[in-house]
Amino acid sequence: MDNHIKGDVMDNEISAYRHDCFLKNSEYSPLFYVVNHYELLLINYKILHVVDNYELISQYMHKNSHQGLVIFNVPKDGDFTKIKKWPNLKGLFYEDTEELFFQKGFKAIKHGELWFPRAVSDVWMRQMLEDEQKTTLRTHDLTQKEIKVLDLLFTGLQSSEIAENLFISETTVRVHLHKIYQKISVKNKKQALLWCQDNLKELSS
Repeated sequence: MDNHIKGDVMDNEISAYRHDCFLKNSEYSPLFYVVNHYELLLINYKILHVVDNYELISQYMHKNSHQGLVIFNVPKDGDFTKIKKWPNLKGLFYEDTEELFFQKGFKAIKHGELWFPRAVSDVWMRQMLEDEQKTTLRTHDLTQKEIKVLDLLFTGLQSSEIAENLFISETTVRVHLHKIYQKISVKNKKQALLWCQDNLKELSS
């Protein structure tokens, strides 16, 4: 690990008193804790912007046989989407977590469980579903021009108006629409508009 990164080794469980003392002591503020009894590396959420090298952390954990990473001191309104990018992340603890809850979480992680608050898991699940939906939409293989045609169609423009807007012929617009209908598996304009209502926002993002 980089020589500039300071750490504190806990021989057994993390001490609530020491944890509180370190966080409030401006002269000594470790970037991470090592909980040897549970083979875990703990990183303070408040310094994630300092330790942002995922590969470095991963190499350090492998070298020292750490079985998982835990991020603690996380505010309940924190950015959970970025946290999950950390390697071998096994758990997360909010600010002001009591010592007994740390111990309970560590024991659960040691037995193969993940320790994440429900609110955090919900955020990650929603993001995963959105990513899957975007992936599914990409499989329709619509071109940027076809997406633009759909977008204009959804705004209520007729074929002649779409043609004028895109500087193409009305015949070309009809050809685009025919290909689009095939790709998104609809048979007519009405069905295409319903499809746009459910999917166009994600497709254009």
